[in-house]
Amino acid sequence: MDLRPVYLVSFFFSLITIIIYFEINTSKLNKNYLMLFITTLISNFGYALSVYADSLEAAMTGNLISYIGSIFTIMFMLPVVVELCNKRFYFPLRFGLFVYGLIISILVATTKENNLFFANSYIEKRYGLTIIVNQNGPAMFFYLLYLGIINVSALIIVIHSILSKKKVSRKNLKILICMLVIGTLSYLIPLAIGVEINLMPYTYIIMEVFFIYFSAKVNTYDIQLNLINVYKNRAGYGYIAFDNKYRFLSYDDNALHFFPELEKIELDSYIPESFSDLRKKLHYRASDWEWNSHCNQDFKIQSGEKAAICTIHQISVSRMRMGYLLELRDDTEQQNYIKSINSFNKDLSRLIEEKTLQVTDMQDSIIRGIATMVESRDNSTGGHILRTSDCIQIFAERLLEHKEKTELSSNFCKLLVKAAPMHDLGKIAVDDAILRKPGKFTPEEYEKMKEHPAKGAVIVEKVLSDINDDDFRRIAINVAHYHHEKWDGSGYPEGLKGEEIPLEARLMALADVFDALVSKRCYKEAKSFDEAFEIIQNDLGKHFDPEMGKIFIECRPQLEEYYKSAVQDL
Repeated sequence: MDLRPVYLVSFFFSLITIIIYFEINTSKLNKNYLMLFITTLISNFGYALSVYADSLEAAMTGNLISYIGSIFTIMFMLPVVVELCNKRFYFPLRFGLFVYGLIISILVATTKENNLFFANSYIEKRYGLTIIVNQNGPAMFFYLLYLGIINVSALIIVIHSILSKKKVSRKNLKILICMLVIGTLSYLIPLAIGVEINLMPYTYIIMEVFFIYFSAKVNTYDIQLNLINVYKNRAGYGYIAFDNKYRFLSYDDNALHFFPELEKIELDSYIPESFSDLRKKLHYRASDWEWNSHCNQDFKIQSGEKAAICTIHQISVSRMRMGYLLELRDDTEQQNYIKSINSFNKDLSRLIEEKTLQVTDMQDSIIRGIATMVESRDNSTGGHILRTSDCIQIFAERLLEHKEKTELSSNFCKLLVKAAPMHDLGKIAVDDAILRKPGKFTPEEYEKMKEHPAKGAVIVEKVLSDINDDDFRRIAINVAHYHHEKWDGSGYPEGLKGEEIPLEARLMALADVFDALVSKRCYKEAKSFDEAFEIIQNDLGKHFDPEMGKIFIECRPQLEEYYKSAVQDL
């Protein structure tokens, strides 16, 4: 039975473990792990070379290589164990261990000349293997002491970490203890019972498998490494690096999706002036937009059809600022979504505005219709509703020109014009015998007629109860209720005085009286414009608000033009 291929396979296994370690630790290679795997490969190569040798000299050469590899394998195992236990391996101890191992390696390498390690060596063939038979020299004690120190130290460190409950995985430490015990026993038991077939190559392979597991596991505890992996794999994220003097350093593939021109910029150079669009979008070396003052702040970038959010991060090493990292986050889909939402909102706003306008027009038509219906019962006031509304419109335009006096808003004037047709709505509650009387009222009839403002306020409040515009409702109720009040307090129905009278009612009173003066009624002839404006002028401070009355008189040219064209019987 030829067992030589077993040792050759162990060598190739060691080679495979190195490749696997590189593949799973490309982002963060650990030098102690790496040296452990390399020295194990050297040791297993020595074992394979020794068992295939046909001469004592070749077998001794392989044996010496395996011993030297083992010495350094064990030496690099200890700092790996220390790292796994989250402890520090001080340099003096590490250097002393290295010197001790180096001395033993020199003794092993020169044993042929001084017989300090092996003596009286010869070879035998067993199971196809070339086995070296020899006597151990005095230096073997130091080798065994070396192995004992390292293995006992590793066990003590692991046990102490488990008992101290430090920030380490106790599960991993228990596996590590098992590995150390198995490794030690696999060397001592064959040595104690005199088995000449060396089991260490496969012990090393088992150890390597464990350490590959540990290296992958330890990486999951490294938050910085996890962040690096997350950033590398983030879809839609790109990065551009600059040094402290704004020289271009590097970029990733995702950054090219936003700025393909990055490929044309030389490393360690400034972004050329010819790349003006790129410089502008990144605020590169802008005098009015310093990167330092905008670190960790987002700003938007539009590059063709792509949109991105850029954040500038400072790169620091040991608190020294080394440069800048520009993070680009693809925001194209979000911006397109926002655009579609904005477009939808505009269409919706336009549709709502159109519908609101339709509803408002319908409300205005209904209000005018009700007012016209009420007016049709009054023989003496034909066309009064329409004329006073137009008169208020002219008055409102003039009022807006006197903001220094009135401080009225355009919305107030708009609502006043809209409320004007409702000022006499209370007449619907007046008896027909009074309302349709062709002549003057008796005192009793006049008292009944004076009830229409209060009744009109109640009717208006009910008519507008479902309308959400509180300002319009208030103005319309006040216009109906108080348009017959007088500045000196002699009006009705409440006898309010001065500014106690709501402004909208004071304004309505001017238009209402003016139309009554210049219009023909069944009980009187129409007065001339001169007479009408003279009456209003004389009643300022008595019937009318003096300030508002002066502004109303300023409307005379527009009012005369309107009445000449609109009133056929003047």
